[in-house]
Amino acid sequence: SLFIGIFGCCKPHNADVLLVATSAEYPPFEYKSNGVTQGFDIDLVQLVSQKIGKKIEIVEMPFGSILAALESGQVDAAISTITITPARKAQFDFSTPYYFDEMAMVISKKAPLQDVHHLSGKKIAVQLGTTMEIWLKNNAPSAEVTHMDNNYAAIESLKVGRVEWVLMDGAQAVIFAKKNPTLTFKPVVQSQDGYGIAFPKGSVWLKSVNQALSALKKEGALETLKHKWLEAH
Repeated sequence: SLFIGIFGCCKPHNADVLLVATSAEYPPFEYKSNGVTQGFDIDLVQLVSQKIGKKIEIVEMPFGSILAALESGQVDAAISTITITPARKAQFDFSTPYYFDEMAMVISKKAPLQDVHHLSGKKIAVQLGTTMEIWLKNNAPSAEVTHMDNNYAAIESLKVGRVEWVLMDGAQAVIFAKKNPTLTFKPVVQSQDGYGIAFPKGSVWLKSVNQALSALKKEGALETLKHKWLEAH
């Protein structure tokens, strides 16, 4: 069963319940609808919890706080479209990747057709703490980058003309373009690093979670989730 909790500094830790951090600002992977946290990642971690025989509690917090909460032991795991990077692997344990995404630019339909790979001097919004932010630092050092708390705020900046483009995960770009008829998107680059469930170093849960993910993949459950959340929306 899935319990929704709001992040607090001094939450008593019940050993029978795994605390799993997420940031519910990433449709279709995790977001709130009518007060309910849902999405691809939420369904996936629920299926994993059933396989390993543990109840979980979703602990919501800003994306930028998730890894710190893991490191300090405030949560047992995290699932929130967390890309497995070498730098993150040095500090945390990760499950096997469960999804590979691409990065895409969300742009206004009114804007003249432009090469989204020509980034020099462009006003680009990106969410703080994401691999998109790191990618821009490495690939567009001369772009005028605005760092936002979340992609909803970035899209608002695009709609009012404060920025020209927003760089985000491809699956999210599809959702935002569908919800905003004045916007469209263009793929930029395929990610070589997949999303993983993150754990503190040495977590006792890593092995059983990997076994659960492997079983879910073999059973076709991952494909079912992709169809439900990424194709049907």
